[in-house]
Amino acid sequence: MRHGNRDKPERKSGRVSFVEGRLDELRRRLDNATDEREKSELSEQIREWQSFRPEGSASSGSRR
Repeated sequence: MRHGNRDKPERKSGRVSFVEGRLDELRRRLDNATDEREKSELSEQIREWQSFRPEGSASSGSRR
């Protein structure tokens, strides 16, 4: 069974969920990071990826 909808670029929700998944992965890696250099690199990447999110979901980053 093939899903033909995956190739349609007009849907932005797929991009948002991709960015959210990437941010979750980066946060997990940041939680497990041991040295300060790795932590600073990961937090920089998180900041960059957060800029790709639409403004509506930008405040959902701090769920703790």
